[in-house]
Amino acid sequence: MGDLNKKKKVIYIVTQSELGGAQKNVLDLAMAFNDEFEVLVAAGPNGGGALFDKLFLAGIRSIHLRWLRRSINPINDFMSFWEIGRMLLKERPNIVHLHSSKAGILGSAACNFFWPKAKIIYTSHGAAFSASFLKTAKKAFLWAEKLTAPLKDKIICVSENEKKAWLENDAAPEKKLIVITNGLNLAISSKLLPTNEAREHLAGQSPAVFNALKNQPESIKIIGTVANFYPDKGLPYLIEAAEKVFKQIKQPVIFVIIGDGQERKIYEEMIVARQLENKIILAGSINEAINYLKAFDVYVQPSLKEGFGYSVLEAMAAGLPIIASHVGGIPEMITNKENGFLIFPRDTETLAKRIAELINDPTLSQSFGQLSQKKAADFSLEQMAAKTKEVYLEKY
Repeated sequence: MGDLNKKKKVIYIVTQSELGGAQKNVLDLAMAFNDEFEVLVAAGPNGGGALFDKLFLAGIRSIHLRWLRRSINPINDFMSFWEIGRMLLKERPNIVHLHSSKAGILGSAACNFFWPKAKIIYTSHGAAFSASFLKTAKKAFLWAEKLTAPLKDKIICVSENEKKAWLENDAAPEKKLIVITNGLNLAISSKLLPTNEAREHLAGQSPAVFNALKNQPESIKIIGTVANFYPDKGLPYLIEAAEKVFKQIKQPVIFVIIGDGQERKIYEEMIVARQLENKIILAGSINEAINYLKAFDVYVQPSLKEGFGYSVLEAMAAGLPIIASHVGGIPEMITNKENGFLIFPRDTETLAKRIAELINDPTLSQSFGQLSQKKAADFSLEQMAAKTKEVYLEKY
């Protein structure tokens, strides 16, 4: 009788320990199911461990995977395969939920080799074969996804566009695919700092922002984004667009990019080359950056690839006017010229034009923000968790 009442064990495996989209999804699901299931989260070392800190505060057990890395490396990948396998043999989970391509490929192979009793669920968060990698790397990821798709019981796509990409590339049979969009705890919108306080706190976190705001903190317009410094986030195109914006408008404007990562030196060099050090500010990683969103007058997401885009969803909940790339699940959140502007990736001319348009038209900005905040209610954490639980309990 004891076994009948025993909680099922769910292990979440994610490639890195930063708080990007995949990690936020893992954290939300782990917290949502912690009372109902026995939850364990395992993540690789990259990213500074912010995910582990959040899990610790929530009282959720976690494991640091030494060898699981984002980059392709045969030795690391082989060691990661065995490391994951040993963990599975020790933990004996009922469900293994894999997040992101690298964890999905290695995790599904390890699970089938070491612990085939587990149900394997995989959320790709934007397929790697659609990312901004070299053509050979994209092909390698596509074939790896095709080879390991039969090992997975269900593949969760975070948007309809992502499911379409899987089908167009014949990466997995349609019966294995299901769409579950990311969800947000909508209660956060009532807890966000109001504009003036958000600006004060943001200035306190970043000396460069403080210097930019100290003479005209209320009249200056802030164009902002929150992103990890990866090629897929398209931040070089935001820097190029910013240069054009400064030539088009007379109002005082600064650009603030919250985040950090491997591309930082490239962005710094771009900014210096354009002599825009005091106008484009790399504010670095800031804990709970969502709290400062209302410091921004316009939110920009210039991504080349996205799964569903947590940061866009958070900006919607904050009631910000948004300009974002027409990629991944973003068009499912933003309808062009209705609750924001959609642009093609790398189109710096249009991006600059749209930024200037929102700066010069406060009424349009307010309308976009209000409609986005209303639409954010369609993407709740509750609906994401409920649909994911159905997948966990479904028989295959």
